[in-house]
Amino acid sequence: MGRERSGFATVSALALVAMTGTALAIGCGSSDASVDKGSNLPAGVKSTSIDHEDCSTGGHRVEMIDVNNDGKPDIRRVFDGQVEICRITDLNRDGKADLYEYYDKTGMLRRREADYDDNGIINAIEYYENGKLVRRELDTTNQGRIDTWDYFDPNTGQRIKRERDSTGDGRLDQWWTYSGDKVTIAMDRNGDGQPDPESTIELGGSSGAPSGTAADAGVASNADAASAPPPPPPPPSTSEPTPTSPTPDAGPKKPTRGGAKR
Repeated sequence: MGRERSGFATVSALALVAMTGTALAIGCGSSDASVDKGSNLPAGVKSTSIDHEDCSTGGHRVEMIDVNNDGKPDIRRVFDGQVEICRITDLNRDGKADLYEYYDKTGMLRRREADYDDNGIINAIEYYENGKLVRRELDTTNQGRIDTWDYFDPNTGQRIKRERDSTGDGRLDQWWTYSGDKVTIAMDRNGDGQPDPESTIELGGSSGAPSGTAADAGVASNADAASAPPPPPPPPSTSEPTPTSPTPDAGPKKPTRGGAKR
């Protein structure tokens, strides 16, 4: 299993980033967060592409703010009329974007993208409905491709299931379900696209002891199996202090293929 990423770095204030020579793929606009881009693929097959959405400034009012007064902008806020439609943030103030946020016509957050390791490739994409997180796509191995899909209850904010491609072939081979403090992990070891009953383990729960053997299920360890990315940061606020840099993550290596560059 790939090593989990450190999660979204906390954004503490508004700032602006000077973006030059940036190649982006999709126009900025509303999208339906409930539509999984792999939903039209055969059962058990997921789209692993990382699609970076453009935060275009053309024809829009742009607000630029320099939080630390160093003469360099840290965030670009793009408006359609009085409604903010997207935002580009330079978290560590190195002149390159680390975080992208997109808003619907009512000004509510609908999408968020993050580049954890400042290599120009998005590592995580979050989708929101009415400002509530419903899905998160992750590149946990930093190979420039999505390998993990998390789903959330928008009412509680709790993760309810995870789907995973641990082999990198584009087919699901792990299914995680969450119930309170118990996690059930079903695995497909024979490659038939279905969970193998003998390869299912349970972690947590009232007993605190796993049911089944992690090694037999293809899980490196109980600790690794139970690991999960931390929750994303809240949207920036002008009332908060100066933003901090993303937490360093020494695990994943530089991507060798694919990915959506910012």
